[in-house]
Amino acid sequence: MINFISNLPQDLRSGGFSAMNVAALEAVKKCGHVHYVGPINPGVSTYRKVISKALRTFGRPGEFFFFSQDRLLSIQQEVHSKCSPSASLDFYHGFTPWVLTSSPRPYITWSDCTFHDYLRIYHDPADFKADDISRIEEAEARWLGKAERVLFTSHWGAASACQTYGLSESKVAVVGLFGEVDPPDLDAYQGSYSFLFVSTNFQAKGGRVVLEAFRQLRVTHLEATLTIIGDGPSNCQESGVILMGFLRKEVPVEAARFRQLFAQARGVVHPTRSDILPLMLVEAGYFGMPVISSRRFAIPELVEDGVNGLLVDDPSDVAQISKAMENLLNNEVYLPMRTAAWEKARSGYSRQQFESCLADQIKSVITSLS
Repeated sequence: MINFISNLPQDLRSGGFSAMNVAALEAVKKCGHVHYVGPINPGVSTYRKVISKALRTFGRPGEFFFFSQDRLLSIQQEVHSKCSPSASLDFYHGFTPWVLTSSPRPYITWSDCTFHDYLRIYHDPADFKADDISRIEEAEARWLGKAERVLFTSHWGAASACQTYGLSESKVAVVGLFGEVDPPDLDAYQGSYSFLFVSTNFQAKGGRVVLEAFRQLRVTHLEATLTIIGDGPSNCQESGVILMGFLRKEVPVEAARFRQLFAQARGVVHPTRSDILPLMLVEAGYFGMPVISSRRFAIPELVEDGVNGLLVDDPSDVAQISKAMENLLNNEVYLPMRTAAWEKARSGYSRQQFESCLADQIKSVITSLS
């Protein structure tokens, strides 16, 4: 038996990490009987949250209250009480919530990055007390060092963990990731000049930059349009800009509309400053769309500049983004990229490949322990 330990409900599919949780569970089931332990997600201390936010408001560092010592200890107690003692292996979805959980069994864990990288991608470390950050990072490094196998979605995440935490490369492996939509059987693109911008955070994912770049593009290409899915600018009445709002994949009508937009668009523009390897870029490739994105983090593992998309060095540079969008309107450049995007996403980033690779890693650990 294998304990599958997660902070998410077993059947939740509404987001990228939850979809990966479901796929990871299916992979673990291929390796033995599974006891699902979750969702384990105790609330944060309101007192700690208020104090930390107040300190940061006044320019002083606060605590990273979501991973306070008290909350991590609560997680530890809940894991111990809910795990099956008859299991021979524990599998942890994610890293940081479990860093104080000392399992009596061998364990495997997987995520997209360490807390060290997460903090620096999505936050400013200066906003938090240095000793509080060290407390979490040191606990995570110790916990990961004791795992039988530490799995990552990207080579970038794996290499960074080995460098910052001193993990043994023999314990680290990469299992990849996949998109949350099923790849279409045929390419339905009919030559439109429609670009997509998709995000849950318009500002952090480069929405303002994309909007200004699109304005510049429209000076010479009035036929171009920009459809914004998810979070977007309020009260935008700009010509050529279409605000779709959020499209939930768990709602059939909205999921169908999402697929339709992806099937008909020319490309996705995603000059993000805060992503590791967005699943949405994989989904774009499923539909044959080249992407314009940042030459940062693990994105170059999926997007090869000039082959299946275009990468920019500075995601805040409006001129670079506008020029890249203009390049995708050139069919001599675009059509080979479309073919490459279709093939790359399907050959390296399918759900079946993810589950197979993850299952192989688990079976390898089980064999080594027997």
